[in-house]
Amino acid sequence: MSERKTVLIVCEQYYLRFYEPLADRLARSGFHPVWVTLDGYADWNHDYIDPGAAVERCADAPDLTCRDDVDALCRFERIVFARPELFKDNYRYTIEVVRTAERARRLAHVWYETTLELLSRFSPRAVFLWNGRYLPYSAVSAACAAAGQVFFTNEIGWIPGTIFVDRGTLSPDTTDLLGRRFESAAATDVARAESFLRDYTSGKATMVSQTLAPASEVRQRLLGTDGRFLLLYGCQVDWDTNVVIGARRFHSNEVAVSFLMECMSAIPGARIVVKTHPLDSEKKEDLLRRIVGDRGAVVSDIHPHTLIEASDAVAVRNSTLGFEALCYGKPVMLLEQAKYRHPQLTLDAPTVEEGAAELSRVSGKTCEVPDRPTLQRFILHLLDRYLVPGRYEYFFEPAKLELLSHFARSDSHRALEQVLNQSGSRMRVDVDARISRALGQCELRRPRRRSVLYERLRRLAEWVSLKPVW
Repeated sequence: MSERKTVLIVCEQYYLRFYEPLADRLARSGFHPVWVTLDGYADWNHDYIDPGAAVERCADAPDLTCRDDVDALCRFERIVFARPELFKDNYRYTIEVVRTAERARRLAHVWYETTLELLSRFSPRAVFLWNGRYLPYSAVSAACAAAGQVFFTNEIGWIPGTIFVDRGTLSPDTTDLLGRRFESAAATDVARAESFLRDYTSGKATMVSQTLAPASEVRQRLLGTDGRFLLLYGCQVDWDTNVVIGARRFHSNEVAVSFLMECMSAIPGARIVVKTHPLDSEKKEDLLRRIVGDRGAVVSDIHPHTLIEASDAVAVRNSTLGFEALCYGKPVMLLEQAKYRHPQLTLDAPTVEEGAAELSRVSGKTCEVPDRPTLQRFILHLLDRYLVPGRYEYFFEPAKLELLSHFARSDSHRALEQVLNQSGSRMRVDVDARISRALGQCELRRPRRRSVLYERLRRLAEWVSLKPVW
């Protein structure tokens, strides 16, 4: 099927909303998107294949022998099943399908071999998968890497209506599909970068929606009568894979807040405001309040952009809040790795002493980060090369998607098509005979057709309000 320029999209039903605009665009450009289902069928405009039953049978075979390196593919699952109560509401496939740490090993082996079979059958130009750090995506990505197969990992972008596409495993930076970093972006189109920043900040285009309030009033309330310097820390959920697997030092918000309290202890009148995450299933406000004491506050119902405007500096582990703060020109201290990490954009705090020195520079008005021209180049790189625009269904107010008008010059789709057209043949793959036989019964299926009336209404809706901007 290689002549059909097939691309495989491996994901759960939930993530189809992000892939559908991309798949539709690729189909219009002559590619053949095939969804590899993980948890059953959902509405989808293209072909699909469901290997679920075959994978289950193979994983449950009593004489299955797992690969020697299979444990490396189950790092996340070992953590999940050590604390299942933390993850039960957020990783449905892991809890309901994987079920145990031992079964994770068996599924990792089977999905690895299943991927090799799919590569052998379809000879795809590329494989798309979500995140890539937990099953089955970790096994799929490992098999692709071993076979020399081009593959991409994806997550939601920082701007509503976008995703990012990384070649191979998730990148720690924003290197685009053609290998360009943001430093190479044209620095001449300052007006366009500033136009985006104005629209982003005036539209409060965060991924969540909470109460907006005048920033000056919030600042006065949080500082009190004696406060002079306000540090904002944005919590992340402890079940986020970027925290569970990607964190170097700070595996909990409590540890991060304690560290920041030490960093700011020498700054006169310094206070901290800790913003809880709206999706956190483990409510720890009382514990955070005990850590903060009378030197700050813990809040949950104030819009993050209001808090950014009210603060003097922002600290994050690696969350979207850091990018949002950069858009407001605020100094951002990174406690972990983040895609926007750069010496002219963000501050580092490898030790308490270095963190304290950075905050002292901010307090003393001698901090030069973020550098405005560097920020402008970074924004232009995101708009033109890195983030992939798509009007997908999510928790966005329609007005937020107006930001996609700034992607009129986006090169991301063209760059992706260039990579796909250039991807050549892979090395030969040896497929487990038992798994090959089991998957032989899985046929490529056509999408289930909707009614003619439904399709006409859908096209009308796209034409009226969901018209692509690229």
